[in-house]
Amino acid sequence: MSAAGMDPLFSVAGKVALVTGGTSGIGTMIARGFVRRGMRTYITSRNAGQAAAMAAELAAEGTCIGLAADFSREDAPALLAAQLGEREERLDVLVNNAGANEVAQIETATADGWDMVMDVNLRAAFFLSQQMLPLLRAAATAEDPARIINLGSIGGLHIPNWEAYAYGASKAALHHLTRALCKRLGRDQPTFPK
Repeated sequence: MSAAGMDPLFSVAGKVALVTGGTSGIGTMIARGFVRRGMRTYITSRNAGQAAAMAAELAAEGTCIGLAADFSREDAPALLAAQLGEREERLDVLVNNAGANEVAQIETATADGWDMVMDVNLRAAFFLSQQMLPLLRAAATAEDPARIINLGSIGGLHIPNWEAYAYGASKAALHHLTRALCKRLGRDQPTFPK
């Protein structure tokens, strides 16, 4: 089926999305798909210049705005929610995609590295979801709920061939967090696609 043939089936035109870590990899692919389908799409990066550059590239096909957000910082979710709240009255889709990894042998792994991975991969997803609830609830209806999409990893399901202890643990925890949030927030309308 052509992309044009999907319009009546999966129209998201006019909706608002936020994709964290949207300047590379899976995040860019998700953001590009949203932009091409007519969504006003916000992307984040730790680096404001990278966020602006990728947003400009994606904006050639629609509407994309880049915002800086360093999710290793505790205040990043609240700051980003405030920024988005100044620009939008609702948020239809939140994609928690920002991620970090530290590959270190068990003998050399550090608390700082562990904390950074947990902060970016797990804490940020929870607290950004929390901070975005007012905008998500403003978008949600019984017929068309808002959505929170948390990007997990096969590394959270299986033991990888390299030593990335914090990464695997953070992604396994994110999988569980997603289920717990689904149970609580499902009755409020945001949904959690798998």
